[in-house]
Amino acid sequence: MSDLRSSFFYVLFACLLSLGVGLPATATAGGDEPGDDEPVDADGDGFDATEDCDDEDEDVNPDAAEVCDDGLDNDCDGVEWVAGQDLDGDGESPDASGCDGRDCDDEDASLNSADLDGDLVTTCNGDCDDSAETGAAAGPGLEEVCGDAIDNDCSGTADDEDLDSDGFLSIPCGGDDCDDLNATTNPGAGESDATCGDGVDNDCDTFVDEFDGDCFQEPEVDAGFDQQGRYVGGNIVVAFDGSGTTDGNEADVLSYTWTLAPDFAVDSDVTFTFITDPVSPYAFLRFHAAPGSAATTWDFTATLVVSDGVHTSDPNDEGATARAHIYRPAAYPDVGCSVAGGDGEAIPGLAMLLLFAALRRRRQ
Repeated sequence: MSDLRSSFFYVLFACLLSLGVGLPATATAGGDEPGDDEPVDADGDGFDATEDCDDEDEDVNPDAAEVCDDGLDNDCDGVEWVAGQDLDGDGESPDASGCDGRDCDDEDASLNSADLDGDLVTTCNGDCDDSAETGAAAGPGLEEVCGDAIDNDCSGTADDEDLDSDGFLSIPCGGDDCDDLNATTNPGAGESDATCGDGVDNDCDTFVDEFDGDCFQEPEVDAGFDQQGRYVGGNIVVAFDGSGTTDGNEADVLSYTWTLAPDFAVDSDVTFTFITDPVSPYAFLRFHAAPGSAATTWDFTATLVVSDGVHTSDPNDEGATARAHIYRPAAYPDVGCSVAGGDGEAIPGLAMLLLFAALRRRRQ
């Protein structure tokens, strides 16, 4: 019986193997093997075979220094150097090992050991101008000289003197930095509460402290007086006067911003227009109410904000608001209202009045 069971399990195990079902895979003795698509760096120099022109020599890779006459392309640039070569045609061979030259870069003719201007600085040492004509006035560490059209300090730009390194050129160099020895004084510095009493033209606008508009506080806004208008039909115009606004700097150009808010629920019986102009301190409210409107009073609040270009007045200032009270008097005639409202009982009376006026004209 046991032999039969053994045979059964043997046959079952063989069937499972044929179907691809087997025991769990076990790790190899050497650990996980890299995938086929993983780059290989056989010589361990930090460059895999796709970058390294010789992946079996750690001294040959794109970062290696070229050596003359060793029969190797040390830096993998496709060129093997030999003694006495001059690849860039500047008359010098490279100063690399075995080359016995003085050229710091044999692939750039502008970089070599020549000193045509005699300032003891070469292009290999950072000299941006080695010409015999102007080279002596240019070199690392020299101060920029304005107006000579030479990049004296080798910054990359001629006549760009910025002694305090605040990003603004000195005035002699055509810039607008009024104090090129102070990084806190330049056209971009601005005036503030902290600097408005220091006696310095911090923003280089030629005005100092109390004479600089930036040092004044916001304008003293004055929206004028509350207004009252008697409405008897048609249109009524209420004027608001903000001309009483004052500013510490008379040279400032003021900008006026008026806003209007009705203090009642607006419906179809009322129409109004608020006319303003930012260059004018005045504002005008044009109001109209339907003849049949049940309301007899309408109130508005006008708010004025003034800016001098730097500071802006406080809209919560007591002088920033003015109110308009428009009312319909109790003795307001309702003839027109009744006609406009379609009241038929008023039409015969109006007709009689017009007929009486016509007869009177004939007698005259």
